[in-house]
Amino acid sequence: MRKLLYLTVLAGFFACSEKDAASDYDTSINFSYSLDTVMVDSGDEFIYLNWNLYTSDLSADEKYLYNFKTGGNPTGLEVINLENLKLEKVIPMSLDGPNSIRSPYISNVYLLPDGTFYLSDNYEMYYFDQEGNKLSSFNYEKQEFEGERLPETQRIKFNEVLSKDGKTLVALYGGQKMGDAVEGLATFDLGNKRVSYTPLDLFHELEKYQSILYYEGVQPMSMALANIFLELKNDTLLYSNSAQNKVFFYHLKTDSLSSKVFSSKYTTNEAPGNYQKRTDSEEEFREIMQAKDQEAFYGQLFFDAKNKVHWRFSKEMDQMKGDTIQYKTVLTAFDSNFNQLHEELLPSDFVLPDTYFAREGMIYTFLNIDDELAFVRIKPTITYE
Repeated sequence: MRKLLYLTVLAGFFACSEKDAASDYDTSINFSYSLDTVMVDSGDEFIYLNWNLYTSDLSADEKYLYNFKTGGNPTGLEVINLENLKLEKVIPMSLDGPNSIRSPYISNVYLLPDGTFYLSDNYEMYYFDQEGNKLSSFNYEKQEFEGERLPETQRIKFNEVLSKDGKTLVALYGGQKMGDAVEGLATFDLGNKRVSYTPLDLFHELEKYQSILYYEGVQPMSMALANIFLELKNDTLLYSNSAQNKVFFYHLKTDSLSSKVFSSKYTTNEAPGNYQKRTDSEEEFREIMQAKDQEAFYGQLFFDAKNKVHWRFSKEMDQMKGDTIQYKTVLTAFDSNFNQLHEELLPSDFVLPDTYFAREGMIYTFLNIDDELAFVRIKPTITYE
């Protein structure tokens, strides 16, 4: 059995007081932090890390992380106890029988406060209890809900978000083909089984950051694009993307849109997107991907309930060392009204993963150490002047 290890890889305390360092800073704070690394004891099992915890979710009480073994054989939902850092159990999943799911490739895991959970593969949504019994399901494309209907030329896109209470699902919709623009929002009322569609033009500006590789100039094969991030906060949808230093607020009840633009002293405020929008050359497409890797990247906003702030990671190329990109990685704090409070430049050897979350005032970032699960934890201290 693997032993539980606590590894402190880096500890440092940094403090500063910011006051109007960038024009968007609305308050003055003292900020310090330390870093450590902890390992998760998986017992006689192996925690599924092939998807870098991308299909995982934190429980409402912040005690457990549920990680779906996407593409695994057999597949299932791993329950990781974050208090004692152990794999507690695996809820088995099947592709056959009354509790089956359509595919082992799940895109999203949503945990509800009562312990039930949803699994989504962006085609179907499955609702389960803690024992793995399927309580209900619905198919997006079959349009089983009452209300409006999408035309056959459009479909539900990959990006979606479920409200914390499990009552509202908001997804993006648009054209069927790779590269087709997002046309608006699909709002599913899961309790009343109704759906409505809201056109929004703001997603069209993302085409600037998109490039498509075509086979023989006709068939799209691969696409580079800006990441889209969605979060539901009460009756407001928060939308941001990885190419712009801003956040949009769409108010579902009033059908109104607002936004906030931020400023950074460490990174450029928008990715330039200066590359071909289509190519037939795999070599040229690799060059486009390399160019995108060097641009500013703004991550998803995530809430820290204990410190009552939203955090966001961002990064941009600092320098090239041979064929390796060295990044500047920045941690930014926003208050509950999304006023920018502070930016902290993290150590040069900090590697920003795809998966991170806030728990009990700490930021957990995923780390794979020799195929075993670890977390690098950022422990911030914030005081206000």
